[in-house]
Formats: sequence, C-alpha cells, structure tokens
Amino acid sequence: MKPTKDDIHLFNEIKSKYDLKEGILSMIFKKTLKKALLKDKALQQALKDGDEILNSLKVYAKQAEADGRKVPAYIKKLL
Repeated sequence: MKPTKDDIHLFNEIKSKYDLKEGILSMIFKKTLKKALLKDKALQQALKDGDEILNSLKVYAKQAEADGRKVPAYIKKLL
C-alpha cells in the first residue's frame, strides 16, 4: 500500500509537531506490532502447526530416500 499525499502530510505534521525523527516512530511501531503479534493466539498456533508439518515432511523425505524412493526436487528445496 502506497502512502497518499494526506498520509505523508499527516506524518510530516506529527513529526514536526513533536520534534520526532522517523527512527523513533518506526521503533515505537515495531514494539507495538511485536507485542500484538506475540499475543495473537491464532498466529502462534499457525506457526506451531507449520513447524510440525515441516518436521513431518523432513521425516517423510528421509524415510523415502532410505526406502529407495525418489523425493521430488521441490520438496528437497523446501528442506
């Protein structure tokens, strides 16, 4: 999403009003975003599920190679 002229004007107005630098605003935004993401239960569960699926794929690929079956190249790339 590209910032509009109004967004840029508002940002510059806040920056000059409070004598802030962009680094301070981005730092505050990052901290707020990090706290929100850490509290998000759905995101945490999705990440946990993704890790479990990736681990099971690794086990499958090792087992398939041990059995002499060919593992597709796209799976090897993921691992």
